[in-house]
Amino acid sequence: MFEREIEAIVPELTELYQDLHRHPEPGYMEHRTAKIVAEYLRGCGLEVTEGIALNGVVGMLDSGKPGKTVMLRADMDCLRVAEQTGCEFASQTPGCMHACGHDAHVTMLLGAAKVLARRREVFSGRIKFVFQPAEEQIDPSMTQAVREAGYAGEGGAGFMVQEGVLEGVDACLAMHNQPALPVGVVQIARKNACASSDIFRITIQGKGGHGARPHESVDPVPAMAELVEAIHLIPSREISCLETCVLSIGVVETPGSVWNAVADQVKISGGFRTFNSQVRRQITRRIGELARDIAAAHRCTAKVEISAGYMPTINDEKLSGLVAEYCGELLGEDHVQLTQEPAMTSEDAGEYLARVPGVFFWLGSGDPAHALHSPYFLPDPQTLPVGVRVHVNNAVSLLKTLNES
Repeated sequence: MFEREIEAIVPELTELYQDLHRHPEPGYMEHRTAKIVAEYLRGCGLEVTEGIALNGVVGMLDSGKPGKTVMLRADMDCLRVAEQTGCEFASQTPGCMHACGHDAHVTMLLGAAKVLARRREVFSGRIKFVFQPAEEQIDPSMTQAVREAGYAGEGGAGFMVQEGVLEGVDACLAMHNQPALPVGVVQIARKNACASSDIFRITIQGKGGHGARPHESVDPVPAMAELVEAIHLIPSREISCLETCVLSIGVVETPGSVWNAVADQVKISGGFRTFNSQVRRQITRRIGELARDIAAAHRCTAKVEISAGYMPTINDEKLSGLVAEYCGELLGEDHVQLTQEPAMTSEDAGEYLARVPGVFFWLGSGDPAHALHSPYFLPDPQTLPVGVRVHVNNAVSLLKTLNES
């Protein structure tokens, strides 16, 4: 669909993508990117709203004919990763790069907006193009500004929802590139798309002393060792085997201690992921109980902090099947993977899909040697026109389905 129109703007999109890649901006700091997005959308003739959730931009494309409203989402922020690709358009911002491909997401959605704006006659209803800040996280330098703006959560999607971006939306689609898949291949989870992500931090307080006289101290290290094992047993011994959950401890440290001392305190931190809100609450409760009880058994105390992260991203099963059909007709059925297998990574698109029917799905970007968030990640340039095709086809097809239902 619209092959000629898309092919004609590939040079323009390539230039745009390379410019965005050179100038990555962390979460809630996407000022330059947001300005480019708003100007581009206005140039396409869309109604544009800026400054949603600080830096978010929304472009509304109205066909002029009655019908439903479909929302398409792209994220704009980068990661604080030092680029190592060596490409000619590498990041010019030290310590920052588009290691997750959000520059490509922005480019593909802008391309779709241009094509659809020129061909409004092919659909009825409205298409809302949403360019969201801070999918990765709130950049630490922006935390205070975000809190002062009135948002207490994590990630840009929830803030966009709080600002009313879902008003009037009947369905939402969010596409993310996936380097593990070949260009032109789409992968869609039927239901569980991405897991929740919560963080725990535990400080076990003992009484430090000389390593030669441990009986005069209260050693927090044995308490920590027992706690690590107990926490790791939660998924296998306290959660049903029918539930999907992952729990990992990534940091264990004894701040300020040395080899020949009994540490004064031990800190551990990690995270857990699941698709079930009840399981999420159960793990939260049990980590706290285990930490306090095990610490007390070792004559220590425990301070537990658990930060709620992203909610799970749950696809609407009917829409997942429909999007698979649309993509199969466009790309070929052999290029579409409709799967029951979820990704345990997290995505704040779950904030949208918890409120309106929608689908989060992956588009192959053809760099299997380098995972997302790698300093060497660089999507195949052919991903750009394919992504535009997928966006355009999905929007037109979904509007037709919704308007006929």
